[in-house]
Amino acid sequence: MYDAIIVGAGPAGSTAARLLAAEGAKVLLLDKQKFPRDKPCGGGVTLRAASEVDIDLTPIIEQTVYGARFSLRLKKGFDRRFEKPLTYMTQRARLDAHLAQCAAEAGAEFHDGEAVRSIEVAGAPTVRTDQGRYSSEVLIGADGANGIVGAVAGLRFGAEHAVALEANLPASGEVLKDWRENIGMDLGDVVGGYGWVFPKGDHLNLGVGGWSYGGAMLRPKLARLARSHGFAPDELEHLRGHRLPMRVPRTAIVSGRVALVGDAAGLVDPLTGEGIHMAFASGRLAARSTRTLLNGEVADMLPYQRAVDRELQPELIVARELQELFHVAPPPFLGLLERSQKFWRGFCYLIRGELTYIDFMRMIGPARFAVDFLAAAARRRREAKVAAGKRLLASGTA
Repeated sequence: MYDAIIVGAGPAGSTAARLLAAEGAKVLLLDKQKFPRDKPCGGGVTLRAASEVDIDLTPIIEQTVYGARFSLRLKKGFDRRFEKPLTYMTQRARLDAHLAQCAAEAGAEFHDGEAVRSIEVAGAPTVRTDQGRYSSEVLIGADGANGIVGAVAGLRFGAEHAVALEANLPASGEVLKDWRENIGMDLGDVVGGYGWVFPKGDHLNLGVGGWSYGGAMLRPKLARLARSHGFAPDELEHLRGHRLPMRVPRTAIVSGRVALVGDAAGLVDPLTGEGIHMAFASGRLAARSTRTLLNGEVADMLPYQRAVDRELQPELIVARELQELFHVAPPPFLGLLERSQKFWRGFCYLIRGELTYIDFMRMIGPARFAVDFLAAAARRRREAKVAAGKRLLASGTA
């Protein structure tokens, strides 16, 4: 019997496990994969995300990013640089192993390579694996977009999905030197998303991501991205795709004493596709609400969902508006990034966490209403295209 069982040892699960164990809770952290294990992810930890976790990430940082190379539809672009770090580059195999180790050192019992076979949520949540049967006061699902915890608990929360495709490119010293301290971002070639180049210790990570209805075009677009930077597409390795769930506001991520965190709850930034910041933040909120429950102050995990709706969801709503607006007309956005020092610095402050999306909307004053209107129009336009595509597909099938 445990105070809390956490399924999934990514950033959200390990954060919740570490914080609970550090305060004396008996915690079981389960993951189906043997660690270290890789996971589809660009591996960028923004300064904003790093500020959410109170442990040293230095041992797993491979590159520190200060600038970006922007382009529009794979054409020649421009570079911008900031005087302070913007993002730490790592690999999820290293990051997740480090976070799980920190959770274990705090007192959590970590079982890697132990897949969940079944879950019972009536009464005390119970998890069965091939190695045993475990019960707890609280069950936290940190098992990603396709996780078993949410499915069993009936938490099929409303969500829209983006998709991404990425690969690694082995790189020589000269290529890595050229990309050192910079990332690449191309807008306009992927519907609702962007292409990226991220530098790592011994390779580059290249990827493309956007709305799910454009998923069939991701492979050729990844090849186009590679060629635009002078790389041979057939040299790309470890090609893998993944879904990015984005929660519809106010949909359920809690059922009784079962709660979802991170990607399992759809807490992904719609503008950037980045989920590590919200994983850390939701893990922290889940740990806080679990402590309250264990202390006998509440009977379920609903305070966690209320905290997400109050502290995290407003940021995601604004990010979604900006995502709709920026991707329907990327040229003006890139023009501001290139020519306006104020806009560029504001963008950097967002990445560093010194400015929130809500702060940004306050700064633009009455222009907020124009953003609301244009973002809503862009969303309606996108939804109409999706509906038309589905009708076309249905008529072709018939």
